[in-house]
Amino acid sequence: MKQMSKCKLIDQNCYEDIIYERELNSKLNHPFISSLIFSFQDKDYLYMINNLVSGGDLRYWYTQQKIFNEKACKFLVSCLVLALEYLHTNKIIHRDLKPENILIDKNGYYILSDFGIAKQLENEPDEQIIDASGSPGYMSPEAIFKEKHSYVSDFFSLGVVCYEMMMRKRPYLGKNRQEIKEKMSKTQAEIKINEMPKNWSNEIVDFINKLLKKNPENRLGFKGISEIKFHPWLRYYDWKSVYLKKEKAPFIPPKKVICSDENAIKKRKDSNDAKYIKIKQSELYTKVFVDYEYFNKYSIKFQENLNIFTNPHSFYDEIQKKEIFKSIADKMDEELKKIKNEENKKRVSSVSPIQAVKTKIFNINKKLQSRKISYQVGENYEPHKVSLNPNSIKVNLRKTSIVH
Repeated sequence: MKQMSKCKLIDQNCYEDIIYERELNSKLNHPFISSLIFSFQDKDYLYMINNLVSGGDLRYWYTQQKIFNEKACKFLVSCLVLALEYLHTNKIIHRDLKPENILIDKNGYYILSDFGIAKQLENEPDEQIIDASGSPGYMSPEAIFKEKHSYVSDFFSLGVVCYEMMMRKRPYLGKNRQEIKEKMSKTQAEIKINEMPKNWSNEIVDFINKLLKKNPENRLGFKGISEIKFHPWLRYYDWKSVYLKKEKAPFIPPKKVICSDENAIKKRKDSNDAKYIKIKQSELYTKVFVDYEYFNKYSIKFQENLNIFTNPHSFYDEIQKKEIFKSIADKMDEELKKIKNEENKKRVSSVSPIQAVKTKIFNINKKLQSRKISYQVGENYEPHKVSLNPNSIKVNLRKTSIVH
């Protein structure tokens, strides 16, 4: 549960961002994105309830040093790439991809959360964002220097997350934003082959280095997220099994650290509420948050918002449906074959010797006629008057002969 003080939001002039986040997050529906279930308000606070992800965040497990290996990194990237593909398909830039915003569920799958500074573009592809919001250590160079940036900025943040998992530090370090900007302007971060840890491949080094390119046009994914999915490190990855959550995660959080329903939702007391007492006494926030109503995910309004968004992975669902229908069709074919075989056996057993000979003569006549081979059956033969119906053939077994 996300609890926010109305007074602070108004004093910091960010209440519009919270309303925008609620509207945006209510539309999201993806297995690797934390979705809004409902939101409500009371006299002093706003609340947003998201689906429970109980395995902690990636930052916590960084400190525990539990998942620093290439297999876990590839699984992490696969989940995030599918989440970013969904967002970018719906013209949304996350802009705050970092370990604190990457949650882990009880089965070890990674969930992207926190859309506080996410933006949805309207006039794609001409529209770009200029404001510099985000965490400096994970922001792309074009974002931190307040230049126009778009979807490819999320790929730079993805490269920083992978770099940190591999090297156990960020590519650009600094005490504040200014120091990080200076290092970005002077150097190009990259992993050298002689610097990489043991048991890591050259392909992942190339993957990370291409994501960390300062120039967006040279960055992996500039021409679309398919560039990332077809990189040699990920080219043969089973995206379908990951999306359907059929693949076993390389790291599953121990049950003893998994949050329970009781301690997942806690009340937080704002220590600085006292200095906002004047704002609390006013009626300003009552007017500002008048539209912040209870928002139920089962309501008609929620379903209408979901219909606005498109899912790029809907073809996975179609594949699954086709597989189910195919298995049913195969079973039906097997049953039909059994029925036909039984019927054929009955027919063979019920056919008289004379009828069997007629059928044999009929098949031979048809075969000879198709090959245009001349043959003779009795006297006064006229080909256009010969009937190929076996029941119309009168047979004298002693006198009739067939000339091949």
